[in-house]
Amino acid sequence: MRQGRTQACRVFLALLLFGVPAIGEEFTDPATGFSVTVPAGFAIRPPRKDPNHETLVDIVSLTGQPPVAGRSHALCAAGFRRNPEGSVSSQAELNALPALKERVAQARTILAGQGLETETVDSIKSSEFAGFEIVSIPTSGPDHRNVRIYMAILDRVIGRIDVVCATTKHALPSALPVFRAIRDGTRPPTR
Repeated sequence: MRQGRTQACRVFLALLLFGVPAIGEEFTDPATGFSVTVPAGFAIRPPRKDPNHETLVDIVSLTGQPPVAGRSHALCAAGFRRNPEGSVSSQAELNALPALKERVAQARTILAGQGLETETVDSIKSSEFAGFEIVSIPTSGPDHRNVRIYMAILDRVIGRIDVVCATTKHALPSALPVFRAIRDGTRPPTR
């Protein structure tokens, strides 16, 4: 019986990681309209207070996969912060390469100040937002060289969506499709 359950979990994870993930839970913030839909096998915890976001939710794996690295119980967090009115004139301005390069440089500087070494940076192709992904390695802490932190930053005129996930170095390659599915399940506020 246990072997059958283990095999069923492996099949489920393979489908989740390599196939099109089935829709799981959904959250919409009643105050802003920011929403997140996660793949099957994941749950969204109630919003929590955060000084850098109007709304922030934690995302947990119901199967324990991908494994969580660090001290958090959550695999990922997704949040939204609004831009000040009139601070960005257009999506085209945000999407322009010079502006995107500047935001990547700012992110690298901020992460370095937080004790995170940038391992990779990749742009996310979209006309709806200006986005990039950063994978970082903590420079200190227990077993820090085996921790990988994935961040997706999605900028729109209305504001920024941040998705942050932490897993192990070994699990990162198979976790990236899951992290991207969570990222792709975020939607900006409607108001």
